[in-house]
Amino acid sequence: MTKLLATAVAFAALTVPLYAPAQAQPQTSAAEAEAPARFSVEVVGEGARDAILIPGLLSPRSVWDGQIETLTGAGYRVHLVQVNGFGGTDAGANAQGPVLPLLVDGLASYIEDNGLTDVHVVGHSMGGFTALNLALDHPEIVDEIMIVDSLPFFSVLMGMDSADAAEPQANQMRSMMVAQAGMDMPAPDCEHPSMQAQGMAKTPAAQCKVDQYSAQADLKVGAQLMYEIMTTDLRPRLSTLKVPVTMLYPVDPPMVSAEMAQGIYPVQYAAAPDVTFVPVEGSRHFIMLDQPDAMNAALAAFAAE
Repeated sequence: MTKLLATAVAFAALTVPLYAPAQAQPQTSAAEAEAPARFSVEVVGEGARDAILIPGLLSPRSVWDGQIETLTGAGYRVHLVQVNGFGGTDAGANAQGPVLPLLVDGLASYIEDNGLTDVHVVGHSMGGFTALNLALDHPEIVDEIMIVDSLPFFSVLMGMDSADAAEPQANQMRSMMVAQAGMDMPAPDCEHPSMQAQGMAKTPAAQCKVDQYSAQADLKVGAQLMYEIMTTDLRPRLSTLKVPVTMLYPVDPPMVSAEMAQGIYPVQYAAAPDVTFVPVEGSRHFIMLDQPDAMNAALAAFAAE
């Protein structure tokens, strides 16, 4: 189990931001597409194919800024999802009750209602988990998915072997995040990034962004989503997956060596019938920020399929 500890740092860091969230300000855009109450979507490009990009926990849609040109250049319309409550937006309906299943169903409705075709879904962390859930629930409307550093059961990183076993710790972590949401915390300092940000991103610029993402997010929404992901195990369903998967994962010794990564990602996705694994050297959890060239190269290959 010690081999899992380095990767667990990245997940745990997502659940314990050091900075208080900024005041939520509703944001709209002329390019924003009509979407369900759980998220908003900005559409870029006019291609004949559709790519949906889903950020990770607490992250805004701008985390994908470096990937838009790769997809529009490959003939895609790019649909940039942002969960309500993240990126300085109002939580709206996400302030109450479950979020994850309604997010998945809302994405399916968005695809159908807007007549999207040749749909390629890309998700980071929580977004990757959401993409996998969407492909399992609605394989008829998703053509392929790319998962960026995510697992079908996150709590395995903390030594849990089932959703029931994970529930007490997930509940405790949710309560801790909710309590922290009401605390008076200092603003992010890019000269001195938090330990959490340093665990999730390798470069100072990326670490600064990670801290800013946390500061702009509604921690109560993040807490609920974190709880739901920690207590949802998609592994028993992987054998039924009908959608091809490209799975990117970071390799950054000594935090996560190639050997450690091989003992986690292929093992956890073993039951899935069609997964292509892409290790990314010199990156931590935020691959798109640490290694944008490698991320875009993998994305270009994915987009060409």
